[in-house]
Amino acid sequence: MKLYIYILLLLSFLLIGTTTFAQEKKLKFGTYGEILYQHYDYGPNQKLLPTGSKSDSRAIFDVPRFVFNMEYNLSDDIYFEAEVEFEHLGTGSSMELEYEEFGEYEFESEKGGEVLLEEFHFTKVFSEMFNLRLGRIIVPVGLLNKAHKPTQYFSTIRTESVTKIIPTVWNETGVELFGSFQNFDYRLLLVNGLESSSFSSEKWIVEGHQSKFELVKASNLAFAGRIDYHGIKNLKFGISGYYGNSNQNRQKPDDLQGIDGHVTIISSHGEYSDEAFTIRGSYIFGNLENSDIISAANARISTNTQAARTPVAENALAYHVEAGYDVLSLLVPNSQYKIYSFGKYEYYNSMEKVSTGVFADSRFKRNVITFGFNFFVLPNLVLKMDYSKRKVGGFDSRYNDENTFGISIGFLESFIL
Repeated sequence: MKLYIYILLLLSFLLIGTTTFAQEKKLKFGTYGEILYQHYDYGPNQKLLPTGSKSDSRAIFDVPRFVFNMEYNLSDDIYFEAEVEFEHLGTGSSMELEYEEFGEYEFESEKGGEVLLEEFHFTKVFSEMFNLRLGRIIVPVGLLNKAHKPTQYFSTIRTESVTKIIPTVWNETGVELFGSFQNFDYRLLLVNGLESSSFSSEKWIVEGHQSKFELVKASNLAFAGRIDYHGIKNLKFGISGYYGNSNQNRQKPDDLQGIDGHVTIISSHGEYSDEAFTIRGSYIFGNLENSDIISAANARISTNTQAARTPVAENALAYHVEAGYDVLSLLVPNSQYKIYSFGKYEYYNSMEKVSTGVFADSRFKRNVITFGFNFFVLPNLVLKMDYSKRKVGGFDSRYNDENTFGISIGFLESFIL
């Protein structure tokens, strides 16, 4: 019997053996969402010209997500939580132009939007220091996977240097131990691993999150962990990581049987926030074992999988820092409103280092500078406006710059029945 089964049985006995019944059961609801407008001055096909995308004028309106969360106390020490996300106006079928594959582009048929069960788990509370969770769980790697709600970051979209390197919001099925001691919070997870057939040049291991297939494979398991320190006033910082094999979770057996494809991710993050000033940032480094062998195997898989079939790098790198100041506090002290002027810098490269025989496409090296405003109409309702300049291939490259203007409105709310 595998390790995973032993652990599940042990945890099940713990859950059953110490349950008590609550006299008053509480039902807690939460919700968040956002509406987004963006205007671009560049075309979507970065391979169209030797200098990248052509000049263009295009815009989108979108509802990136609406999320509904519920939490219910089953007993004094066990509670259940579920979270459902509606992305891009729900579900349906659509056609999308795909430009990533080398030398070609194609139409892909896929869901126009998605309804996702992001969280579905049961939690057993033993003490402040030790608690147990079973089910569909958020993998707490990086800053954004913990702070991904619209009021928790400044830009109109989630930090792209993170979303282009690792899944966001990253959720997997497994078990978690978590708790607090002294001024530390910790989380330790054993979950299903990624699957390597969907790794790509542009998004590294992001699409390896098993969301497109009917069943999630767990032939390879993965470990994840996080520890945060909050013992200094207004300051929080920590580290997180992930380690797991990915090749045996491929949906169709192929010539990678017996070959390892371990994914290793190391991240650090921090945030300082007082009444008027906030600064936060993160650093993510990733390594993929046998990336050259995986790249060769992925080039041969069926186009029906809708995977990119592009080479995948050995190393990926991303880091960012953003800072904002409530300028209204200078003019109107103790105002009920907040207007943050902010700036953000990001670097990311999904092909930071490649194995022998794999081409490191410089188009996937990006520097992004963003600045704008966040107007908090209420503590849980924010109107955002920003402008971003993306330098493709680095500051001195031959590729055209890409400029984006965005406006969004986001909210976050919770209540108890």
